[in-house]
Amino acid sequence: MEKKGLFILIVAAVGLLMIAGSSLAAGKILAYSPWKDEIMHNFGALFEKETGIKLESINISTGEIYARLKVEKAKPQADIWHSVRAELLDKAKEEGLIAPYKPANAKSLLPEYAYVNEPTFTGTTMYPLGIGYNVNTLKKLGLDPPQTYEDLLNPKWKDKIVMPHPAASGTGYAFLVTLIQLYREKGEMGIQSKKGWEYLAKLNNNMSQYTRSGSAPAKLVATGEYPLCITFYDRVFQLNLEGYPIAFSTPSPTFAEASCSAIVANAPNMDGAKKFMEFILSQKAQELAVTLGNYSVRPDVNPPKGAIPLKELKIFPDDYKWGSKYKKELLNEFNTKVAMGKKTT
Repeated sequence: MEKKGLFILIVAAVGLLMIAGSSLAAGKILAYSPWKDEIMHNFGALFEKETGIKLESINISTGEIYARLKVEKAKPQADIWHSVRAELLDKAKEEGLIAPYKPANAKSLLPEYAYVNEPTFTGTTMYPLGIGYNVNTLKKLGLDPPQTYEDLLNPKWKDKIVMPHPAASGTGYAFLVTLIQLYREKGEMGIQSKKGWEYLAKLNNNMSQYTRSGSAPAKLVATGEYPLCITFYDRVFQLNLEGYPIAFSTPSPTFAEASCSAIVANAPNMDGAKKFMEFILSQKAQELAVTLGNYSVRPDVNPPKGAIPLKELKIFPDDYKWGSKYKKELLNEFNTKVAMGKKTT
């Protein structure tokens, strides 16, 4: 009996060690993302269910993430940079901040979002850039929501618009590069775009403030502090689900570049990071993304309920390589010739 009891104890101990070892092997990963805590928690729960790996996240603006990754380059803390535009990732690739990895699941994506020639990043979700507006406020003012870029320049919107600052937010930078490219004329080189810079200067006259956070303008509009904002569709979708009177209009052509994910160079948990890249492109993860206002980058997943189908959008042909190459010059021009005198919060 004593030997039998000892044998049972040994088996039990070995079992506990195996469980502990399995848990240690699975471990956890850390993602930097501008997505809010609740959304990352939802993805984390599904990721852990699918892989056994815990997902933790630090959710701050894209500009803050970029600065943090540069500071941490010698000793990275994060494994994944999630939800960031190709312009910035292209620059991060040059600076050695992200690692090469192409998920096997990339073959299941819409071709324009797979970035087949980019070894370090892949499109993971998409949400169009447009105009958020407070339905109740516009009704009280007796005004129709803007439908085009030119509509935003109407003097009736003076001090009634808020947008993220391009230096701090990927949202703001996406708007900047869209307008400069959209209005560029034949023969203009580099950051030259006479009509584009004139447009932004006129828009600045109607701008009340620039925010450091990409999500802040939509919140300010949802709560009625401002009538209009420049924002991505997913933020309006989420706030509308929460009951706020906020809606969205889509100027044409529409910026609809994918939001991408990449593995941080020398990630502490490289295997876990690779599993996340495969996971985020899976059909289950993409279907979850759609319920949160994201368009899927897979052709077998429908767009969010109530959203304009992708085939009905005239997509702006963004040159992200140009946006990456001239980022410093574009921001300098914006700071010195457009946004002077405006508050940034």
